[in-house]
Amino acid sequence: MTLFSGEAPRSESRWPVVRIQPGATIAVQLLGRNFVRVATHFFRSTFICLETDECDACELLPSRPYWYLPCIALATGQCSLLELSSHASADLEQKLKFAGGAVQPGVQVELSRRSKKAPVRIEVLQLAASTKVAPLYVWVTALMRIYKLPPITAGESLEQYGARVSSKVRERAKLVAAAMRATSAGRARSRVTES
Repeated sequence: MTLFSGEAPRSESRWPVVRIQPGATIAVQLLGRNFVRVATHFFRSTFICLETDECDACELLPSRPYWYLPCIALATGQCSLLELSSHASADLEQKLKFAGGAVQPGVQVELSRRSKKAPVRIEVLQLAASTKVAPLYVWVTALMRIYKLPPITAGESLEQYGARVSSKVRERAKLVAAAMRATSAGRARSRVTES
């Protein structure tokens, strides 16, 4: 193994995450047909949950799933990642079925939210005439950059990628769980010395 190599840096673009804020309305055009579901934990930062008994963080923290789709924000023309809750992703699928379609590249939708606790409202706008499609490895690489994981390669399935990075995800959960236990033990010791 060599310490240095003459390899050129990879150019991996960062895609912003579209989250629907209270009072905001955002129009997007979908660039894919398959959701990618990611379960996460939060302690100081968000990290991926394995959703198995091997996730040490599950003993201490609840997990929360999000569903992602690649899209273009119509206002800016920028490739983005649409982040939806379980309820919002199911609502999107249902609204598209009622409109006679499905989750697919070219579908344009408008998303809005009245308040922080209100559900995301979804309105189907139209199916665009020209359709761009984001290759899975491109947009999933952008998604995994958020979680500080390596890129998925062209031709690699989500299952293969998951198997490849699972040891990193497991190790991060273990480190976070250890940090949480240390923080908790430190608080308990400080309470004892105060009394």
